[in-house]
Amino acid sequence: MDRKDELRNKALDYCLVHGIAELSLRPLALKIGTSARLLIYHFRSRDGLIGAVMDEAQRRVQNSFGELMRGAGNKAVLRTFWDWTTNPRNNPYLRLLFEVQMLALRNPAAYAHHLESTSSTWLGLIESVLPPSADRRSRATLCAAVIDGLLLEFFSTGDLRRTSSALDLFDSLLRVGMRDRSRARPLVRQRRFKGA
Repeated sequence: MDRKDELRNKALDYCLVHGIAELSLRPLALKIGTSARLLIYHFRSRDGLIGAVMDEAQRRVQNSFGELMRGAGNKAVLRTFWDWTTNPRNNPYLRLLFEVQMLALRNPAAYAHHLESTSSTWLGLIESVLPPSADRRSRATLCAAVIDGLLLEFFSTGDLRRTSSALDLFDSLLRVGMRDRSRARPLVRQRRFKGA
């Protein structure tokens, strides 16, 4: 690992605890044992450092989630994902991603570019574990939105029981909808043949 990667990792560890909204290079440098000048040398600016930190945070989260889903087999995918997101080990990463998402709402010029690939990457990961269908991208979007909302509720209230129950309810509704759609398709095909 080179010095730049080492500084990025230390900065990420700091941001996982303190967030980035009020991140300042001098106090950060002091905490991670370097100088602001060296941070600027490696990352060019505060924004460059935040970009490197966010890229690494997203890489870690998505690798961890990808490994989990590859090993999930036929388990309930939404519940497996929910348990992973609410695991205290993963909370700091997800809180940081949400923080940047909220900062981007207020100041898109400064923060939105840190999230450009996040949405499409998450949708791709979710899509990859859903059964094939014409509306799979829409289902992935719905799943991501529900989980985002429930995570925000969990992070702000700490009520894991209620938010987990809501996730289980959503999962059951999604499964019923998928079963109903698969039952309806053969009927549509039969009607076409009868009328031909």
